[in-house]
Amino acid sequence: MFTYVRGIYLPHFAEAFGLTRFDITIGFTIEGIVAAAFAPLLGWALDRYSPKRILIAGLSLVVLGYFLLSVIVNVWQFYAVMAICFGLGITSLGSFTVQRLTVSWFDKRRGLALSLVILGASMSGMVMPTVTVWLQEQLGWQNSLVALGSLIAVVLFPLTMALLKDSPESIGVQPDGTLEPSPVTGLVLTTREILTRVSFWSIVFVFGAILCVFTTVTMHGFSHAKDLGLTDYQAAGGIFAMSLCAALGKPVVGVLTDYVGVRPSIWFSLVMLSIGLWLLAEADAIIGVVIGFGAFGLGYAGMLPLRSYAIAATVGQRSFGLANGWINLAILPLTLSASPMAAFVYDFTGSYALAFQLLVGLMALAAVGPLFIVNRQPGG
Repeated sequence: MFTYVRGIYLPHFAEAFGLTRFDITIGFTIEGIVAAAFAPLLGWALDRYSPKRILIAGLSLVVLGYFLLSVIVNVWQFYAVMAICFGLGITSLGSFTVQRLTVSWFDKRRGLALSLVILGASMSGMVMPTVTVWLQEQLGWQNSLVALGSLIAVVLFPLTMALLKDSPESIGVQPDGTLEPSPVTGLVLTTREILTRVSFWSIVFVFGAILCVFTTVTMHGFSHAKDLGLTDYQAAGGIFAMSLCAALGKPVVGVLTDYVGVRPSIWFSLVMLSIGLWLLAEADAIIGVVIGFGAFGLGYAGMLPLRSYAIAATVGQRSFGLANGWINLAILPLTLSASPMAAFVYDFTGSYALAFQLLVGLMALAAVGPLFIVNRQPGG
């Protein structure tokens, strides 16, 4: 949820602290640095300990973070909350842990399973921007943060405690729900063995580039739409269109990956992301914004499931957490630059259009990467 609503709060924090949007974006960059530095340790822990307990710890930090954001009074407090509560919390709570759990539970239809699990993120993107705008109108932007934190706590703590299971073995079955022991999917690799694989670094480059454009659009897309003259609700509608297309595209990408492999699916994503970025850069009315957001949503639909699929195919299930952690750290130089670059372009030109156009070029470079990524079934 935070990914989709933080851009709505960005102008409020900038105004409250008397700073530029670039200054506030630095806080989100700090969050990314902490998350990336923490990721290898978290990946190692997820391969060995209870993902459920790790997820609950992350959930606690995120809820605390929402409450603290509602009362902070200066930018240094903002940076601290971003680093500790969201840098550590969202990494432990979010897709990183969810992907590890899904890889443990599914083998034969892993691509589809990952897509359906991560569908929840798109559902949040469809609903929460509009809900957040409404909460801000009813409660004020600071009290709306308290409401969001309370909502997370009330919904997710009971669901996690009651329903989440660490592994199929914990309830007496094997992956895919079978009773027969499944074959071992890959060896336990060392960090050195993971980092010396060409496919690993190809995944870093491709999905680092995709994450660059994803974070930039989710951070600045709402403000870009408002700069074009749209109302808050119309801008939130653009985010809804993006999330809806991402939700519809996730099962399609999952099935496509299971049947034709990861490379064609990545190329499809890169093309759609490029189209979406270009349309957003050139849009001058609501129809262009909505179509641009929609195309972009189709493009990032496969971002997380494709990455997880590629990692599992490269290193196997038993080393998935460690490899995923190192990838999060390795993509840091790419992701550090994208969103602050867009904010700098905005502060300098008064528009995000040039930043979106530059990111189209990055997508073209990333299209080379899939040639070096393993194109087979995980564990095959």
